[in-house]
Amino acid sequence: MATSLFVPVAYITVLVTAMAIFSRVYRRRRAVSKTSIEPWFSNHPTREVYMSLLADEPPAPENLLKAALLSRAITDVQRIWRLKDDKTALASLHMRGLVGDDTMTRFAAAEKELEAEIVDVISEANTFKQGWGQFLFATATEMAQAEKTKEAVINMHKTRIAEEKRLARRAKYLLQKPQTQPSGPESQVQKVVAATGAAQSPAKVPLSQKEPSDSISQLTEGVRKESAEPKASMPVPSAVTPNSKGGGGKKKGKKK
Repeated sequence: MATSLFVPVAYITVLVTAMAIFSRVYRRRRAVSKTSIEPWFSNHPTREVYMSLLADEPPAPENLLKAALLSRAITDVQRIWRLKDDKTALASLHMRGLVGDDTMTRFAAAEKELEAEIVDVISEANTFKQGWGQFLFATATEMAQAEKTKEAVINMHKTRIAEEKRLARRAKYLLQKPQTQPSGPESQVQKVVAATGAAQSPAKVPLSQKEPSDSISQLTEGVRKESAEPKASMPVPSAVTPNSKGGGGKKKGKKK
């Protein structure tokens, strides 16, 4: 009797213990995943270069620090452009349910981090010259645009070669593809139109393909028509009398 009660109690105890351990581990991993969000951008090399130059002993020249800060601002401008492009695509995908909330959380964190980076760059620029932070990003935008145009011009040859290969492959595929007759409603309409035109305009049969019976019947009808028509009377020459010959003929008197 004691053995029969011990088995279900032990089973329930083991089950409850396993569920408690699983719940604890799951909650811990969930909390870790929420706190440790993967950054949208991997690293910021130009910022690291500027911070290393700023911490050097002896300090780096001011012109070198300004150039490093300008390069940092150019990277920030490029990231602003990328976030604008990604925001439109992510909004569309999130509305369709193709992107989870964790991705949107990462994107929001990247936006906040970039805003803090811009404020930090402006404050660093104002340490060199008051008001320089207002013109720093304008110059960085122009330089980033020039660099973007330069990359497009450099990659134009590669893009043209890739496009030519794609068009050649497409033309080869179209030549190898067998031409099949369409089987949709348009083909049925074309068949009906062709049949109607053939019924309205009978085909002309060449003389070489006509049956011999038709030519014989036509000849017979022509002979019948000729025999039925009245023959024209030939002109009969008038009888020549002796009186009609010459004017010297003598008239015979009547016998009394």
